[in-house]
Amino acid sequence: MSEDNGINADKVAAWLRDNPDFFIQRDELLELLRLPDPRGDAVSLLERQAQVLRSRNHELRDRLNALLDVARENDGLFEKTRQLVLKLVEARTAEQLFNNLLGSLRDDFHCDAVTLIVYDRDLDVSGELRASVRCIAEEELHDAIQVLLRKGNPVCGILRDVEVEQLFGERREQARSAAMVPLEFQGRQGVLAIGSADAQHFRSSMGTLFISHIGDILARRLADLLRHHNKLEARRA
Repeated sequence: MSEDNGINADKVAAWLRDNPDFFIQRDELLELLRLPDPRGDAVSLLERQAQVLRSRNHELRDRLNALLDVARENDGLFEKTRQLVLKLVEARTAEQLFNNLLGSLRDDFHCDAVTLIVYDRDLDVSGELRASVRCIAEEELHDAIQVLLRKGNPVCGILRDVEVEQLFGERREQARSAAMVPLEFQGRQGVLAIGSADAQHFRSSMGTLFISHIGDILARRLADLLRHHNKLEARRA
């Protein structure tokens, strides 16, 4: 549009935004307006508006479906987490706690690799638990892992080879990405490490709400059962 008497396209556009009812009772103007269509044809304003609304509806429907998918996934995670928490609460010994934790992470959450490190060298772990539960002194944990867990928050992503080696050992191929959860309650209790064969499964940007909740419950139960275990050992001595 050429400028006449100070009127230009921007001013017309601004005026129409402020007066959206202008075309009411002016059907003849609407019939004269023609807009280019991506397909190469010229269409009326009303047809173009209908196209825009349909496109927006499709976009909104896609967004809604994505939100529903996330909600369903979170519902599933919540139920699995609830069941795991109940199993942790029901455990009466450290061995039961370890078996309930590992069984749920394997069968319900379908984790590829799990390692529980407990900061108690005096705790005796036997049988199949030895493959997934390790009892060490805290200072034996590799410095790089201690640095990652220094802030006390879960860490997700791709770990370095030395970190994967210490955490997962022979199952390192099943830990192309991993999540580490520091277990802290009345002191540092240990570390829960979960690995995935999918390098994109655990990402640094992912939420850690559920895994943090599991870590909080596990740390409390671990501290309680280890105190009970140490008292029994002291009496026997």
